[in-house]
Amino acid sequence: MRTLFRFAPILLVSAVGASAAVAETWTTIDYPGAAATSAFGVNDLGHVAGRWDDSDGNAHGFLLRRGQFTSLDAPGAVFTAATDVNNLDVVVGRIVDGDGVPRGFIWTNGAFTIVDYPGAVDTRLRGIDDFGRITGNYTMDDGHEHGFYRDWRGFHSVDYPGSDSTDVWEINVLGEMVGDWSDTNGNVYGYLLKNGIFTDLNFPGALDTTSLRGVNVVGEIVGVSDTQDGALHGALKTRTGWTSFDFPGGTDTFGFRINSLGEVVGTYDGIDGNGHGFLWKRSGRR
Repeated sequence: MRTLFRFAPILLVSAVGASAAVAETWTTIDYPGAAATSAFGVNDLGHVAGRWDDSDGNAHGFLLRRGQFTSLDAPGAVFTAATDVNNLDVVVGRIVDGDGVPRGFIWTNGAFTIVDYPGAVDTRLRGIDDFGRITGNYTMDDGHEHGFYRDWRGFHSVDYPGSDSTDVWEINVLGEMVGDWSDTNGNVYGYLLKNGIFTDLNFPGALDTTSLRGVNVVGEIVGVSDTQDGALHGALKTRTGWTSFDFPGGTDTFGFRINSLGEVVGTYDGIDGNGHGFLWKRSGRR
């Protein structure tokens, strides 16, 4: 069994628009006995939602609270992954049911509620805010993928103008959403959606991928981008500019969520060849 948490204080050395390096603390998150672990969501209490894979390749969701893991498996599902958690510990994610259909879910105090976008053949929930608004993407019979959010009025489709596909990853309590869209050549671009207006946000120098996965209440945004070296790196946008980050000693780092304290969760590939979750606590804000 792997050590549950490994701490590695380091200096952030790769930055775009940052004025100085700041000491950082990184924590590896591994579900006990898992073959691989991914951390996808974090709330302001530091509770983490994610996915762990067993040695047979089966995927399970989890919620990590105060150092204790709770495994989440939707009844009848052959695949469960938790993708976000709000400050009320309500979890969202996606499953694959016994018929092989991808569907969304909401987990509240141990109870699962299945969520399907009307008429869709594939629904995936990505994020949830403290008002219970959810985000995600869905696919129709024609194979095209669309983003959506659901509020007290119902479902709303989100499509970046002219895109081949659109994902909506997260919504904050101000109603600001981040995600990505792709063109017909497979290039992926990030965006911020605020008051119905799309703003392009792409990491400077990214090769062909910027995917924005999380936005907090102060407008800090986290995601992933690629570079000429062929690797994937975490991407962070703050008031002072963009910063690229990598888990120390890992490869292909993905940033997934950022809470109001500026703490980031995500995943990285370790030297053991397995995927691991992480929590990155920044000691200061730029």
